[in-house]
Amino acid sequence: MNKEESKKKYGQNLRRLREARGMSQEELAKALGYTNRSSINKIEIGRSSIPTEKIQLTAQILGVSPLELFEGEEDVNTLPDGSFHGGIDVEKIKTAIFNGDISKLNEPNQARLMSYYQALLDTQENEE
Repeated sequence: MNKEESKKKYGQNLRRLREARGMSQEELAKALGYTNRSSINKIEIGRSSIPTEKIQLTAQILGVSPLELFEGEEDVNTLPDGSFHGGIDVEKIKTAIFNGDISKLNEPNQARLMSYYQALLDTQENEE
């Protein structure tokens, strides 16, 4: 997935999750520290990336994992039960990352981890 596709998918997921919680763009914007809703609108339509430091806060506000913001509803709903939204075993992933050995993860989780990592790098690159 290239940078533009990643921004578009993130924006679609953000909109879907925001609307599912009955939040307006303005309410989410204020909760994230923006002065108006236009920043959220630009993210949702894929014109802007969300700053890396706001990803975790966005996930907390919407009551989801950061991963759920980057993956489609169909991806998240097919994951096995686990320790947080989306069914990802957080401790297993942390151990694999800090030990530098993601081979301990099954193939779908390796792909998810790499996709999430790439999305964070793309967002960071846009901020610089």
